[in-house]
This record gives sequence, structure tokens and C-alpha cells, in this order.
Amino acid sequence: MRKLNASSLPLFPSVEIPQHLAWWFLTLFNLSLLLGCGDGTSSASGTVTIDGEPVASGMITFVKSEGELVREGAIIKDGAFQAQLPPGNYKIELNAQKVVSTRKQKGFDGKDEEVPITEELFPEPYNTKTTLTTKIDRGPNNVKLDIKTKK
Repeated sequence: MRKLNASSLPLFPSVEIPQHLAWWFLTLFNLSLLLGCGDGTSSASGTVTIDGEPVASGMITFVKSEGELVREGAIIKDGAFQAQLPPGNYKIELNAQKVVSTRKQKGFDGKDEEVPITEELFPEPYNTKTTLTTKIDRGPNNVKLDIKTKK
């Protein structure tokens, strides 16, 4: 019986392919990489204001309305955000904190310090019981949210 080792096995059997066919297959392969192998995500960027003022810092969450569960979040900084998510219809949840008062407490070093007391900036129709929706298409999407709480 003959022993086989890695050097005795051909990696590619000897097959003759005409040069014009080889270039054709190489071109098709490269086109398939460019056209068909994207990850299917889109970008959503935009602004969030409340009563005309940019939201200083917070969180925006996109929750897909149909199909597989998708929940993508992004940070809101100075009223702007940027997110990557698959195309589809989404509910939008907004969360941010506002300082409503302060209180004094002892710090780790034993000294008194002032601590902010916060509450949710956005009313329920914009976070836990959101009524905001948007459709995200393939490619870049601009989402502008101007939340009104004052009448």
C-alpha cells in the first residue's frame, strides 16, 4: 500500500480552461462581490429637537415593526444621531434625562456633594408608548424629529 502525504496530493487537478473563459469567470466573480454581497444595512442619520431646542444628550432606538426582531440604538449628542440598521418600518423610542432638582449627600470621601435629580425628558408617546414611526430604505436616510410638548 502506498503512503500519501500532503505533498503528493495535487491541490488543483490539471484542467484546461480557455483564457477568454477564465477572464469571463473572474469578471463575474468580481461583479458578484460588488453587487450582491452587501450586508443589507442602511444608515439613518438626523436630528432630534424638543420644543425647538436640540436634545443635548440621549438615546434613540429603532424597533422593527414587522419581520424579524431588530432593535438598534444610537446616541443623541447635541441634537444629532447616526445609526446602521436593515431597511424596513420602525417604531422610534426616544430617551433623555433632564435635571429637575438637586440634593446633598455624602460622597465617598465623606464630604457633602450636590447630586442632580433627573426625570425622563420625553413624554410616554415618544418613549415607552411611542407613536413615532419611520420607514428606512436602502442606503442613507435622513430622519428629522421635532417633538412638541408645549402648546
